[in-house]
Amino acid sequence: MPKIGKIKWKQHQPIKGKVKHLTISQDGEQWYCSVNCEINIKDKEKKNDNIVGIDVGLKTYATFSDGSKIENPNIIKKHEKKLKRIQRQYSRKKKGSNNKRKFRNTLSKVFRKVRNIRKDFQHKASSKTITKYDGVVVENLNIKGMMSNHCLAKSIQSCAWYEFKRQLKYKCLWNNKYFIEIDRFEPSSKRCSVCGEINDELTLKDREWICPNCGSSHDRDVNASVNIRNCGLNKIGMKRLPWDAREASASPNGRGTLVETRGCRTSVQCLSEKQEKECNGVLTL
Repeated sequence: MPKIGKIKWKQHQPIKGKVKHLTISQDGEQWYCSVNCEINIKDKEKKNDNIVGIDVGLKTYATFSDGSKIENPNIIKKHEKKLKRIQRQYSRKKKGSNNKRKFRNTLSKVFRKVRNIRKDFQHKASSKTITKYDGVVVENLNIKGMMSNHCLAKSIQSCAWYEFKRQLKYKCLWNNKYFIEIDRFEPSSKRCSVCGEINDELTLKDREWICPNCGSSHDRDVNASVNIRNCGLNKIGMKRLPWDAREASASPNGRGTLVETRGCRTSVQCLSEKQEKECNGVLTL
């Protein structure tokens, strides 16, 4: 290390690729060294036979469009009593004393344990999901706005949905699989996945509901995950939804069908080369 020299460290896995830089961080009494390496990922042909929609929640951590679920481990609740006790003892210690320093280390150990349990759970769940499916479709949630509800803020923070989505995103990139993110304003929970009817009377406490139009019975989370999957596939042109009014705006003048949008680059699938050039000329940003 610069200005320090050689130090001993425990290497948990072999280093692959070209080392770019490393980061030293401290967590309580423990020190970590993170090595950043550059690796060339080989391109593989993407499969789209088994793309799944994922709806995250509090009672059930993740619900998939095929009906499978991952239960919420409620990690913070299992250690809440211990955290309260140690924090209460820590606040009573004299400021600047050795006892306060000792309890600060004890408190950091408990928080580190909770954090490591959550990371282990999320890595196992995301790796299993990427291995099982050809791609995932998730919803862009306004987590900051959801945490304004003081009754649910602690539970939402404990779930760490953004970290779970981040892991899914980079693992899809590593394995050359689809990662699709839809808009947060899609009525995924209130829309019937069979006929497209929107039930505006649906409340948060309704976990099961019957469509007033077609009479289909829905599990709230499973129905939401199916709608998320359908919207994601419709976004990249793999599936057309008959009730989606934006199909006409997605293809200007009816010339083509929107296939994929990345940043400001848009690709269009058309019936002929002439139509494709016309559409690309219209859609160029």
